[in-house]
Amino acid sequence: MKSIVFLFCFFLTGILFGACSDGGNEEAIVDEGKSAYALFLNKSITVSAGENQTDVVIDWAKTSWEITLGEGDIVKSITPTSGGNSDGEKQYAKIQVICNANATMKKRTQTIHLTDKTNQQTTDLLLEQEPAFRSVTLNVDPSIKYQPVVGFGGMYNPKIWLGNNLITAAEMAKMYGPGGLGYSILRLMIYPNESDWNADVEAARTAQANGAIVFACPWDCTNALSETIKVNGKDVKHLKKENYGAYAAHLIRYINFMKQNGVNLYAISVQNEPDMEFTYWTPQEVVDFVKQYGAGIRETGVKLMSPEACGTQPEYTDPIINDAVAFAQTDIVAGHLYQGFLDLNNGYVKNRHDYICGLYSRIQGKTWWMTEHLFNDGEKSEDPSQWEFQKWQYSLNHLGKEIHMSMEGYSSAYVYWYLKRFYGLMGDTDARCPVDEGEITKNGYIMAHYSQYATGATRIKAVTNNTGIYATAYLNETSDEVTVVLLNMTAATQFVEIPLAEVKSASAVETNENKNMEVVKVESLEEGNGVYVLLSGNSITSVRLRK
Repeated sequence: MKSIVFLFCFFLTGILFGACSDGGNEEAIVDEGKSAYALFLNKSITVSAGENQTDVVIDWAKTSWEITLGEGDIVKSITPTSGGNSDGEKQYAKIQVICNANATMKKRTQTIHLTDKTNQQTTDLLLEQEPAFRSVTLNVDPSIKYQPVVGFGGMYNPKIWLGNNLITAAEMAKMYGPGGLGYSILRLMIYPNESDWNADVEAARTAQANGAIVFACPWDCTNALSETIKVNGKDVKHLKKENYGAYAAHLIRYINFMKQNGVNLYAISVQNEPDMEFTYWTPQEVVDFVKQYGAGIRETGVKLMSPEACGTQPEYTDPIINDAVAFAQTDIVAGHLYQGFLDLNNGYVKNRHDYICGLYSRIQGKTWWMTEHLFNDGEKSEDPSQWEFQKWQYSLNHLGKEIHMSMEGYSSAYVYWYLKRFYGLMGDTDARCPVDEGEITKNGYIMAHYSQYATGATRIKAVTNNTGIYATAYLNETSDEVTVVLLNMTAATQFVEIPLAEVKSASAVETNENKNMEVVKVESLEEGNGVYVLLSGNSITSVRLRK
């Protein structure tokens, strides 16, 4: 009969424990001949991260008992904290434990002590509480290096197109100056009329003085050197072949003008989007020009970039790479992403993406740059709810994701279209603008995360075990600093562990819908050799680790 009673009581105990996770789940072995005892039925219990209630069971006989707490703050209250008596036969007592929420990123423990007062013996129950957030591991390997990263930035507003929306000196300082966003590339338009060239000098000097590089691109080959031809039934401007030499001289005069005014251009493009109507070139014409006049342009000390086609399509890029003479005179393979890059479920876009990401392995130690793209979905709608470019989620899913994918695709630079525009990096006076004129947009902060944390470094291997977390990592020139840019594409808060040896100091900033590059806490892992950081849902966070 005693055995039946015992089995019934043990079955009852199982019911009491149905709502919690049993870390040990070992039934206590009781000496039936012992006259007095008190002990927990379990050695350990795991509780959830939130504030919660759980029950524990005490098996006791012929003794009074008392519960006390070890160090820790998991337990908010215990009821009752004492019980039993010296005459009581074997029985079970259910104890209610109220637990505080665990707001930390670490698993917590606390011991509950049970003292048998008759025998003055104490047994323990280990209470374990899950961390507030599940961890994601980011493994960084500085020994595996990819492409060098030159920088990030945007297009200076050209006076001939945006004469009423120019960038002031103070606005340039906000983006390129001390304590600013840290943009590291400025793109200029080479105006067809030389009388306009002086308009961009001050801005270029500001960027250059603060460590940014400046490069320039022509849209218009000038009226004097052009003709009109038909392409697909449309009249377009075209550079006459007999004027190639004069056009090269035009570009060289621009280089020398800027140099005389204190701006040492880093690079110059043969033609912005030769596949479009600004000044149309066939792929072979781009090759011929580079072969004949590339060396003369490069003798100025400026790098030559080509072909800078609208979609970085093979029809324009492959002829440059495959012609030995033209490729020898090409320092930077450049192109834009207007024909799609993000939607890898689309077969056409996937093929383009794979082609572009495969360029680096084909260009023999040279670099490829993404020199223009913009995101302005909904701009023509009269319904403000359709202005997607105003929304944080859109910015993260488009500009944030595309820069990440470009870096993973071995790009050495990412340059947005207009710096100052309602869909750009800084607000203007357009009614559709999400911020006041001169204030930084969400796109602008996204760009700053990369410019401040990747410019001048080399991308290194970085792999996470969570598909919702995108990460790229970078190693500086002296190999004593690793930086990481993390995009949390999930709505949930994520706890990211970065195991990395010999980290002496760490810092991080985060941008989300409500924050703009605000400092967030980075803490050392308990076992050492690394740090962890908390990412809010739908955010971008940059981490700096100094060794």
